[in-house]
Amino acid sequence: MPTPTPESLLDLALSAAAAVAPTVREAFLTGVTSATKSSRHDLVTAVDGRVEEELIAFLQAHGPRAAYLGEEHGRRGTGDITWVIDPIDGTSNFAHGHPLFAISLAACVDGEPVAAVVHAPATGEIFSAVPDAAWLGSTRLSPSGRGAASACALATDYPGGEAVRAEGPVVMEDLGTLITSYATVRRPVCASLSLAGIAAGRDDVVLGVDVKPWDVAAAALIVTASGGSYDARSYSSERAATVGQPTTAGPPTTSQGQRPVFRPCYVAAAPGADPAPARAVLKGIVDRRDAAGYRRPLPY
Repeated sequence: MPTPTPESLLDLALSAAAAVAPTVREAFLTGVTSATKSSRHDLVTAVDGRVEEELIAFLQAHGPRAAYLGEEHGRRGTGDITWVIDPIDGTSNFAHGHPLFAISLAACVDGEPVAAVVHAPATGEIFSAVPDAAWLGSTRLSPSGRGAASACALATDYPGGEAVRAEGPVVMEDLGTLITSYATVRRPVCASLSLAGIAAGRDDVVLGVDVKPWDVAAAALIVTASGGSYDARSYSSERAATVGQPTTAGPPTTSQGQRPVFRPCYVAAAPGADPAPARAVLKGIVDRRDAAGYRRPLPY
């Protein structure tokens, strides 16, 4: 079988997301019951698991042999393509009746996304990308940042409750630096739509800390394909482990180390926007945690 093109993988991803979007939308409109996973800030619903299974079934039925890495069921399968799946990114918003959530789906080859879809069922917005172009619906995206940090909008979910409890006042100092550096700081609690917001010209800079691959794999490509930047960092414990992109159900073994979307921390920015304050804060976070021997449990 010939190697699928990014365009054919994008068509498949768009169709898969469209197939499950009505299920997600109906559940959102009628209400869902949630449960906690790692903490009360990390929620899951029965819809998450069901939609992930439906996405995988669709991709298996209509696409080439592939591996799958999903938030709810981990990894399975083998293939030159790995589908990285978040069935509902922003589950907390979804469970609380807030429309800021999305289906996130990325096809990765050698650890790099080559086709991406972020589909927001509540609003009907569909972001998509291949390496050289990104779209919102049928509109090609080419954002222009607002220049100096003092004019820019920053989106970040840092610090979370766990960071505040573990590290104390220093994380609030980080937040204070961001608030005083940028024109506005938003906390969307949906990484995929925050990043897609850069491509759409809504956000100028996005800071992510301790994210998972399924949170960002699709949206990172949407950012870079629209002309933005996505600069990712790892902790020293993970750099030493040289963890990379899985192409099978076994542990990742890429000797060159982690690909960007498999690193836990990042700063993304629109062209022309100033990411320097966010990058400085992120460097401080990583350096501080490295010095303390921080080890993040790998999510896959």
